Order: sequence, then C-alpha cells, then structure tokens
Amino acid sequence: MIVKDSMVLIHLAKLTLLESSCKYFKKVIIPTEVFNEITKEKEKGFTDAIIIEEIVQNKKIQVIKIENKELIERANQFNIQRGEAEALALYWQEKAEYLATDDDNVRKKSFLLNINIIGTPAIILKLYKEKIVSKEKIKDSLDRLRKIGWFSNIIIDKILMEVDKK
Repeated sequence: MIVKDSMVLIHLAKLTLLESSCKYFKKVIIPTEVFNEITKEKEKGFTDAIIIEEIVQNKKIQVIKIENKELIERANQFNIQRGEAEALALYWQEKAEYLATDDDNVRKKSFLLNINIIGTPAIILKLYKEKIVSKEKIKDSLDRLRKIGWFSNIIIDKILMEVDKK
C-alpha cells in the first residue's frame, strides 16, 4: 500500500505514468485534502487534474478520510501542512508501506518521522526495472521531468545512467 501526495500524482499524470504506477503498487490511497487540492485545479483546466479525478472515479486510487486528527497535528508539529500533513497522517493511520512525496520538507524529515519515502523519479525507475515502461518511455519521462524543473539535474542524470547500463 502506498499513500501519494498531490505533487507525485500531478507529476505522474503529466508523464502519463499514473495509471501504470497504480497497477504496480496495487493499493494506492490518498487523503481527502489531497483529492480536494487536485480537483480545485480541474476548474482551471489542468489536464493532469482531470486524469487524476478519472483514475479515482475508476477506483484505481482510493480517497480515505483521516480518522484521528491528532495525526495531522503531529505532522503540523514538524511544520508539515495541508495535503502533505494529511498524506503523512494517512501513512501513519493505514500503516502504509510507502509515502510517495516530492516535498523537500517531508523528505528531509523522513528519518525523524520514521517514514519510508519514495518520490516520482524513484517510482518511474521502479516501473522501468519491472518492465512496465520501456527505455524510450523512461527517457522521455526524465526529459519531461527535467523541463518541469522540480527535480535536480543530478537526480535525473543518475537515473539516466542507471537506465543506460541496461
């Protein structure tokens, strides 16, 4: 089971890899706040928001409410707010295997929070290693990630080197 936050969902949707990642991880869950953040963007015409909403409607991603609000408060104590706080709280609540986030604040505190983090670049590398996506698709996806500008070139280049080894 994996909990995904907004940015991972958006990045994977932009790369047309969200559905493939849902198949790979089998049970994908998101908190209500993450779903609300994304659907607000649909009104602005963002296609990634439309894609994400469709995948949720097709039950490939499950939206789950945080039952214990103290978990959100615990995340807030580490200066983790809104969707990221709910994603972290859901990870704890559901005892998920991974928290998929591209948020630097959460990633830097992962050791303190005792969480197993995975980000968009690592997810697409897993999809490639499991032969779910082709070498061409991962290279195209990494090129698009580079253009999005969210990730350092070092991370993207490291994954490209690993892909080129095979």
